[in-house]
Amino acid sequence: MRKSTVSAMWLGGLAGIAAGILGILIGAFLVLAYGGTFGGVDGGEFTPTYDAFFWWMVGLITLGAFVVVAGGIAQVVAWIGALVNTFALPDKTWFVVLLVGGVVGIVGVVFAGFVVMVVYLLMAPDSTAPAGAGVRAVPPPATLAPVT
Repeated sequence: MRKSTVSAMWLGGLAGIAAGILGILIGAFLVLAYGGTFGGVDGGEFTPTYDAFFWWMVGLITLGAFVVVAGGIAQVVAWIGALVNTFALPDKTWFVVLLVGGVVGIVGVVFAGFVVMVVYLLMAPDSTAPAGAGVRAVPPPATLAPVT
């Protein structure tokens, strides 16, 4: 998988996660603001109205959750693509850093996986790029005019 594909997939997954969280927050706020009443002894008990608005907001919250999950799956696929890309490099340092950072991110320190992928996207080489990308030393011509 090319690095540009990994970048697009990872950033798309990040955008999906952000959009899903935004949908969940908007739905939850609107349900609490307009989808029922607060009552009880101290006003801390919420009673939903179960009307069409309430169910639309439940649907928005559910859709937001599905979008967050899809964004997370896209990011895991991008991480696997980055691992495949860096495994093809002669130096395995990027592979090891991505593997360890990703596993630490999956185990519990989510920020570690995020930082490792951002560093990969900004600094790592692409194993599918041409090795010499047109840079070649050209020897001077054998017959040069004398400079006086």
